[in-house]
Amino acid sequence: MEFLSHVEIPSEYLPLLADPLKLSEKLSKKFTAQERHALIHYLEILPKIREKFGADLICDRLAYEQATAKDISEYKAQLWPSGAKIADLCCGMGGDSFWLPTGALATGADIAPERVLMFNENMRRLGLLHRAVLQNALEITGGDFFCIDPARRGGLSPDFESVLEVSKKFCGGMAKLPPAFPENSIPEKSDVFYLGNATDCRECLMLSGIFGKGLIRASTICNEWQCEKNELQSISLEAKKAGDFILEPNPVLVRSHLFLSEAKKLGFWQIDSTLAYVSCENLPQKHSGFAAYRIIEQSSLSTNNVKAMLKKHNAGKITLKKRGVEVVPEAEIRRLAPKGEKECILFYTRILGEKRAILAELA
Repeated sequence: MEFLSHVEIPSEYLPLLADPLKLSEKLSKKFTAQERHALIHYLEILPKIREKFGADLICDRLAYEQATAKDISEYKAQLWPSGAKIADLCCGMGGDSFWLPTGALATGADIAPERVLMFNENMRRLGLLHRAVLQNALEITGGDFFCIDPARRGGLSPDFESVLEVSKKFCGGMAKLPPAFPENSIPEKSDVFYLGNATDCRECLMLSGIFGKGLIRASTICNEWQCEKNELQSISLEAKKAGDFILEPNPVLVRSHLFLSEAKKLGFWQIDSTLAYVSCENLPQKHSGFAAYRIIEQSSLSTNNVKAMLKKHNAGKITLKKRGVEVVPEAEIRRLAPKGEKECILFYTRILGEKRAILAELA
C-alpha cells in the first residue's frame, strides 16, 4: 500500500484488466512481482473508487467497502458546527473526513498502519490538512467532537459498550452503526438517524451529546423526516382493506418506522398491521417518502387467478414487489410468463392477514 502512494497509475492499464497475461507482461517491465500484485488488485477496484469518491484515492478492497460514500459523507458533514475539531476514530481510509466543511479539522486514529497511511495519502491528494496517527480509538483522551466507524460485517469493533464509553469523553459526535442495529440499545437521549436513498437504507447513525435530542430521524439527502422517540412508539395506524392506491414507503422510513408518523399525517392506513404497505382512497398532491401506485385489480395468489388478471389487463412487462410473501420475484415472473404489452407493478403481499396479488400502475 505504501508503494501505491508513490506511483502514478496510468489509465492505459485499465483496459488491460480483461487480459491478465498482457497486463502482467506490461507491468513486469517496471514493477516487482509483489508490486504487480498490489497494482492489479488496485486497478480492479479503481473504477469503483472513482464512482464512490469521485477521485483516485488509495485503498484496498476492504477499506473501499467499509468507507462512507461521497454523497452520504457530504450530507453528514453539514451536521458539524463551523470550525469543529473532530476526532475521526477508526478512521480507515478517511471517508468520513474528506468533505468536512471549511474550517473543520479532523485528526484520524486507527490501529492499522496501512489505514493511517491511506488516510494521510488521501488527504494529501485532496489537498486537505486532516492527518491521522497510529492510535487505539479507546485510548483517546477526549475533546470537542468525535465520529467513529466500528461497523463491520462480523459485528462492531470496538463493541458498542466501548463506543458508548468513548462518546462520554466528547461534547458530542456520531457513531456509524449497521442499519439493522437494535434501536433499544441506543441511549434514550441520543438521536437515531437513518440515511439512504430511494432504494436502500445505507447507514444508521447514533448522534450523541449536544447532537442528541431524543429523536428518530431519517433522510434520503433530498428529504428528511423526524419524530420524538416517545411519540413514535405511541403511533398506530388503522389496518383495513386497500383503497384506490397502494403506497410503498422509502426504505429509510421503513427501517426507522417513521412511515407510521408520516402516513398518519397524510391520512393513510395499513393494509396489514404487520407490513409497511399503506393505502388511501384519494392521493394527496404531496406524499414525500412514499411511492404511489393506482390499484387496477387484485386476486388471490392462485397461479391461474394471477395469470388471468395479467391477461385481462394486457400486462406484460412486470415488476414484482413483495412483503409478507416468500417468493423470488425473477423466478415468479418467469413462471407467470406474462405476454401482454402494458407495463405494470404486481404486488404479492397480505391484506388483513390474507395473501393477495395486487396489479397496479404508477400513480
